[in-house]
Amino acid sequence: MKRSPNTLLAIIFVFAFSTLGFSSATNVYITQNGSSQGNCTTNPQTPAWFNSSSNWGSGAAQIGPGTTVLLCGTITTPLAAQGSGSNGNAITILFDTLASITATCGGNGCLATTRQANIIVDGGTSCGWINQIQVPCNGTVRSSATQPSGSQFGIEGSNCTNCEFRNLNIGPIYVATSGGTQPSGDIRGIQALPSAGTGTWLVHNNIVHDSSSAIVYVPNGSNDNGFEDYNNVTYSINSSTDISNNNNGTLTGALVHDNNFGSTANWDGSGCPNHHNSLHLFSYTQTASGLQYYNNLINGNWGTCPTGGLFIEGNSSLVSNVTVFNNVWMLTYTPTSMGNGIVNISANSGGYIKFYNNTVIGESGSSDNCVFLSSSVSGATIDAENNIVSGCNGQIIASNTGLSLFATVDHNLYGGTSSSTPLAVNCGESGCTYYNYSSWQSACSCDSHSSFNSSTSYWGGSNITGKLLSTSPALNAGANLTSLGITGLNSDATGTARPGGTTPWAIGAYQMSGGSTTPTPPAPTGLTAIVH
Repeated sequence: MKRSPNTLLAIIFVFAFSTLGFSSATNVYITQNGSSQGNCTTNPQTPAWFNSSSNWGSGAAQIGPGTTVLLCGTITTPLAAQGSGSNGNAITILFDTLASITATCGGNGCLATTRQANIIVDGGTSCGWINQIQVPCNGTVRSSATQPSGSQFGIEGSNCTNCEFRNLNIGPIYVATSGGTQPSGDIRGIQALPSAGTGTWLVHNNIVHDSSSAIVYVPNGSNDNGFEDYNNVTYSINSSTDISNNNNGTLTGALVHDNNFGSTANWDGSGCPNHHNSLHLFSYTQTASGLQYYNNLINGNWGTCPTGGLFIEGNSSLVSNVTVFNNVWMLTYTPTSMGNGIVNISANSGGYIKFYNNTVIGESGSSDNCVFLSSSVSGATIDAENNIVSGCNGQIIASNTGLSLFATVDHNLYGGTSSSTPLAVNCGESGCTYYNYSSWQSACSCDSHSSFNSSTSYWGGSNITGKLLSTSPALNAGANLTSLGITGLNSDATGTARPGGTTPWAIGAYQMSGGSTTPTPPAPTGLTAIVH
């Protein structure tokens, strides 16, 4: 039957009306006073409009799935999302050129996505730690007061499901000075406390600085494996990443990789009230497992109070199955209270610590330990292969349960200690037993393909960036670990592929030589740039 023209027009009108009535705005523009600024020229709104729940939904003028909210100029009022996107149709909060949220952040954050879902916060240009170079960011979230009181969070992302935070300069939130006044509350760059536990929570390509904790994540689901932290730069930070499993959640996987975790010395204080870490994973009530920590550069000035360049704390024997590979620790520090080691990993019974192709260089002359792999209970297993470990008072230490912890320890390069203290220490309940290199090999029945050099400046033939020299004994001296099936391990820290089959790998984080005999300092941190 042929429809009349009037009937067809009526159908088109109803369809168009329905589309307008149930489709959110494509673009929304926010400036501090609602006037045109930057690229916000079409009906710009104020922060108060953004913060009103009546302006969030599926209406044609509302913020909803698929909407891009462009922030222009300096926003001096904290912003709080009042709704969610949908799967595959996120809400994007985007920063215009040189836009910032500069406000008194408080405990609700300068920007909050709390209890929402499918939201992307994007600083506008790709930045962070890209190809091992620090690239300045455009969009900024920071406190308007350099010494605020109470808790201060740059971004509050708690209970935000399938949320992503990228390309942002976050900080300063609190400017600490060594030996200065300590903050009165929690100071965090970005946090999820807890996460929703059923989706992803991605933090990547950001520069986070001048806060106590840069990134804080607390799982809250039965099988939470959605956290990923990558391509970030942190500096002037007490702790770069904290994963606290103390909220009835079960962490079954998390990825922390390809980051540059830098200086912490400005958070020093008398008695070491702050214990500096690049990552602190701890669990008091529920199991935390499946962490992979890889391709990270940990450098800069770490002052007098570093707890560990990596600290994975198996409280109550609840941390297990940790894989650490292709990382470089090159810290400058003068520890006054450090005893945990530059790397400190503890696992529970049945747990596995896998420590492969890392480069750990201590501060010659200090009393610290390089690598502390331990378990408070029997039944854990430790593999340590293809690592350069040098410049510490003790190179590898097993704690509490003795040498039975070690499964495969081989193809490592060890450098000299700062004094006559032995290479390796095993601490059991009855005290510590000290070994020189040959007695260590005999006691642990391990390291048959490893080597030791007594020089205090021996770094495995690498320079101060960890890159191997062309004469390095680490080249072609490692085990081929392709058979382990760890995809990321089959390339080095720069992404260079390692050989397949049975061809020997290089020892340490880098597969190829590329270091200069004239040491090149690590990439600077704390730089800012104006983008026009």
